[in-house]
Amino acid sequence: MAFPIINSREDLDALKGTQEYADFIDYIKGSMTRKVNVAVYPENYNREGYDGPEIEPVWAEVEDLSVVTRYGFTKDELLD
Repeated sequence: MAFPIINSREDLDALKGTQEYADFIDYIKGSMTRKVNVAVYPENYNREGYDGPEIEPVWAEVEDLSVVTRYGFTKDELLD
């Protein structure tokens, strides 16, 4: 079965009580953080002529509630 198109909170609310609703809520919960490279790179790193050491990325999780708010939820609502 194809996943229904959900463009708004109203679209989502129309699916309340279905597996699709539960799956989409799980998707929204999973979007609350993202990984960001926080390594510090010297000027001109990774450009032609750079001859310094290779710097490995340093990944950190940061909170990103853009999808949560896009669908009219708060973080607290989803964590209850």
